[in-house]
Amino acid sequence: MAFADILVLLILIFDFGISIWDAYASGYNIGMLRKQQNTSGFTVAAAWSGVGLAFAGITYVLLVVLSYVGAYLGYIDPATATAVLGFDSLVFGLMIIGFGLMITIQSIIIAAKTKNIWSIVIAAINTIFEVLNIIVYVETFQQSVQMVKGIAGNRKDEQNFAILVILAIVIGYFITQAAYNRGIKKAEDTNIQSIGSQQGKKGLDLKSKH
Repeated sequence: MAFADILVLLILIFDFGISIWDAYASGYNIGMLRKQQNTSGFTVAAAWSGVGLAFAGITYVLLVVLSYVGAYLGYIDPATATAVLGFDSLVFGLMIIGFGLMITIQSIIIAAKTKNIWSIVIAAINTIFEVLNIIVYVETFQQSVQMVKGIAGNRKDEQNFAILVILAIVIGYFITQAAYNRGIKKAEDTNIQSIGSQQGKKGLDLKSKH
């Protein structure tokens, strides 16, 4: 295995792990908000954005893995695998940027309020990764569109393409739901504390889709 392949694998593992943590942490924060009967619009929206970010990140990684495995086993041809990767970048890459923006804004607000070193570091890291994700998305947009168009007109390729996408979405949903439920359960077993402090500790989004 080439060094580049090992690096990609490590990034995927890292992204997958962070996405599961995001789902768990978001479940915990949502559970704590419910216990405090906190219905602040932006706070709740940011917490749910964490769940969306987790789902997008998990599904993004799953699609990459499924496309490579499918191509290796001969289930799909290289053109279909390429199209899946392009779709992955276009759709779930955009979701990562969108939900990540909410998390980034929330982390900046928390840092401004608490002036805690850890919160400031989280806000800075979230901002850096959000900017990097946007830059990569813009730079690869045209290429990703062409990759998806590559299977247009081939019914078999289109069917295999759809199956892989649906499979990744279903598996991604159940993994996200499981981690989220663990977070909710943890919040239910935790005494009510300062939700701002908990969010400052659990609002980390160390994820880049490349």
